[in-house]
Parts: sequence; C-alpha cells; structure tokens
Amino acid sequence: MKNLLAISLLLLSFCAFANEWVKGETRRVDVDNKKITIKHEELKSLDMPPMSMVFNVENSEILKGINPGDQIEFIAEQKGTKLFVKQIRRPQ
Repeated sequence: MKNLLAISLLLLSFCAFANEWVKGETRRVDVDNKKITIKHEELKSLDMPPMSMVFNVENSEILKGINPGDQIEFIAEQKGTKLFVKQIRRPQ
C-alpha cells in the first residue's frame, strides 16, 4: 500500500511539472515552418536553464496573433529529440 501511495504521488508531481507555465519573450515567429523562437525563463520540467531557443509547434494556429517582442507564457514538452510549445497565452 505504501508503494502504491508513493508511486501515485510521484506521478502527480510529474503531471504538475508537465503543465508548467513558463514566462518568455517572443523573438521570432515562423508560421510557415511551425516554429517560434522564445527567450525564456528556466524550464524546470525539461531541466533547462534560461536561454533563447527555437521551439516547434504542431499546429500553427497557436502562433496567430503572436509577434516578436510579445511577453508570453507557454507550456513546452519534449517529443523525441524535438521541443514543442503546446500552449501559449498572454501573462495575466
């Protein structure tokens, strides 16, 4: 029973990090190639320090209305060797 509880807590903590909203500033938006360059804070869920980097998006629709210089918050995930932005929103 203790093992089951420990595993459940571990999975819940992983899920919390999997949907980590991170602050950043858009540097470049490439709708045609489904890419966005973001200068971002630390991505704890991906063990990544603050930096500027290019992310992929699966659906270019999430890039509509996003321009270079915009302050954003986003959720990123790694699929294989590529990094993807899953969601983007304006800071509240």
